[in-house]
Amino acid sequence: MKDNSTGGGRKQGAPSPCAACKLLRRRCAQDCVFSPYFPADEPQKFANVHKVFGASNVNKMLQVQT
Repeated sequence: MKDNSTGGGRKQGAPSPCAACKLLRRRCAQDCVFSPYFPADEPQKFANVHKVFGASNVNKMLQVQT
């Protein structure tokens, strides 16, 4: 019997990337500046902000705030 638990794909229990990282197709780090504001279950929220301001500008705004 072949074991399908290893190989490609995400590990079991791995957190899903935030909406920003998902849209930008990048790995969501533990200290991702977007994740507190754009949870994975609200992708349209980041899509709207990204459309108006762009990811780079939003990143700058969030880093100034913290």
